[in-house]
Amino acid sequence: MTAVDLTNPDNWRAEHDTHDEESDWYDTPSADDTNPALDDDIEPQYTDVVGWVEGWFLPIIRRKVTDTAGSGQSWDARWWAYPEVVARLIALHYAWEEARASDQMSAMSSWWIHHLEPHLRIILDGENGPMANADRTGSWMGWPALAGEPVPVDVLNVIAPTFE
Repeated sequence: MTAVDLTNPDNWRAEHDTHDEESDWYDTPSADDTNPALDDDIEPQYTDVVGWVEGWFLPIIRRKVTDTAGSGQSWDARWWAYPEVVARLIALHYAWEEARASDQMSAMSSWWIHHLEPHLRIILDGENGPMANADRTGSWMGWPALAGEPVPVDVLNVIAPTFE
């Protein structure tokens, strides 16, 4: 079995696919296709994650959050102090803006199911999530970063080849 160069769009379709060549649903969009979510003329509703969290996320998302650290669902009003939470909220914000600007009627439903819900399960996880031990005192600042050791050069060359 030979490796397929997936960086080349011509290789995205497997040789064994049996789709109808005339089918619109299977075709990869061309650069000429217009997609409102990718259009430079579309202005985001919220220009940054802070605006989105304060203007949309906090007023809309309503979940039972416990005051007991380490159980149920946890949320810390200092969400910005947790790097993983910030990274996930940025990803959610970007995907939300794309869905909002989409001309697909199901885009927002897809965003809720495929983006928001999986991220919220992690963010609000009161046992193992990034804010799991948060309490009203504000003394909990999150779990320590995962440990890591430098990758040996011979392994790095295999798992992280450079692109030229």
